[in-house]
This record gives sequence, C-alpha cells and structure tokens, in this order.
Amino acid sequence: MKKLFLVRHAKTEPLTSSVSDFERKLKKRGHIDSKMVANELISKRLQPDLIISSPAVRALETAYIMAEAFSIQKEKILIAPFIYDGNTTSGFLAGIASLAGENNIVMVVGHNPDMAMLSMKLTNESFFNYPTTATAVISFTIDSWDDMEAGKGKLETFIFPKMLKE
Repeated sequence: MKKLFLVRHAKTEPLTSSVSDFERKLKKRGHIDSKMVANELISKRLQPDLIISSPAVRALETAYIMAEAFSIQKEKILIAPFIYDGNTTSGFLAGIASLAGENNIVMVVGHNPDMAMLSMKLTNESFFNYPTTATAVISFTIDSWDDMEAGKGKLETFIFPKMLKE
C-alpha cells in the first residue's frame, strides 16, 4: 500500500513586477495554514516519510513548514523542477516514482492547476475547489510507485484551511 499527499502550496504574496512568480513568498496566513493542515494530518495519523517539492519559493516554504510539523529532516525534502514546470499525468507519475524510492507515504507540494488535475486523474473524483494548502491524500493498493496509474487511487481525505476554521 502506498499513499500520496498532493498539496497545493500555501497562500502567497501577489505577483508583482518586482518579484517573479518563482520567487513569490508565503504570506503570514500561508505559514499559519501550512501548520494547521499539517497538524490536522497528524491528528488523522497521516504522516509522510518523504516530501517532494517544486523548487518555487512558495512551495519550498510550504514544504519546510510541514516538514517541521512532521519532524521530517530537511534531507527528506527533495526538490523536483518538473513540478514547477508542469507535466502530463504520466510525466508526474514517473517523476514521483523516480524520487519516492522505498518510502510508503510521500507528500508532493506543487501548484494549481496541476495538483487539482492530478488528484482528479488519479481518483476519478471532482475537485471544483482546490484552494491554497489544500491536501488530497490518495491511497494505492500497489507495492511499487512504478505501478501508480490514473484512476487507480482512492481518495482517503481532502483537507483545506477553511474547513478547519469552521
């Protein structure tokens, strides 16, 4: 059994002419939301063994905040440019499989629309709203990440900050 967490990065500062999209940082709310979602996952006994992140500043900040909450060392955060650059479903799956190794529970921190689309492709569920820091936890009855396929995942939970604040 393998579990994949697909996380959209947390709330960021707006895009301006003085800061590139790649360099945008998290807002204070993004820091708070990242911790809140990580703590909710911990309360559900859902904890990744490894984090794979887009190299964009906002995604890495989200990954580092969550890693701290999960007590994951920085060496267990892998940076994957293919997440920022976008990819096909098969490209994402191959990229994840190549980095996941023997870990059973892997978190991927990326961007929309890719995280929403990948969640939909893997589970055949609809995600009309995939807000910042949204996290889909998808399980697969497979022994190897190479066996991950579209439509074969089961959505275990879908968490986002607004639902935790209500």
